Amino acid sequence: MGRGKFSENDIYLLQNNPFVDDVNEVRIIYSDEFKTFFMQKYKRGEKPTEIFKKAGFDPKILGSKRIERAAARWRESYEAGFLR
Repeated sequence: MGRGKFSENDIYLLQNNPFVDDVNEVRIIYSDEFKTFFMQKYKRGEKPTEIFKKAGFDPKILGSKRIERAAARWRESYEAGFLR
């Protein structure tokens, strides 16, 4: 959990989150709606892990590094004008 590959159970749980477009054992693709939701909350001062929790994600499944990296990518995209 939270490192490297997702288990079959992790994949099942993630597939049932409406903010997930696709997931396999090594990768998760978040919906554009989630990225927008994330940035709105982040701009208000909420912490990335808390935002993921509010969206129904289990941080233990994702792991802190995966959350940190996604947050960093989305902040960069937002600053470059690619996310709203």
